[in-house]
Amino acid sequence: MSKENVFEFLVAAAEDEQLKDKLQRVTNEGELANVGQEEGFEFSSEHVEEALTELKRTPGFFSALAEAVLGIFSPSHDDYPTTGVQPFTGEPSRRS
Repeated sequence: MSKENVFEFLVAAAEDEQLKDKLQRVTNEGELANVGQEEGFEFSSEHVEEALTELKRTPGFFSALAEAVLGIFSPSHDDYPTTGVQPFTGEPSRRS
């Protein structure tokens, strides 16, 4: 059990739609550890905290975290650009 297993689990979660669905219901480190163990990754809630602490010290962590969170918690079928603005469809109304 180690924080490296936490990293491996998060990488696997980013690539697996069913696992992403499970993670959407996780509310704390203990639940994250339980889901990880169900998926065959051995780590504890303390290891999750250690991994997050290490990531926070990494340059560019917050932008990478935001991207990862959006990837996990965004619907896979959306067609929104990364700015979050809804794409334009249709014709603009013409005012005279």
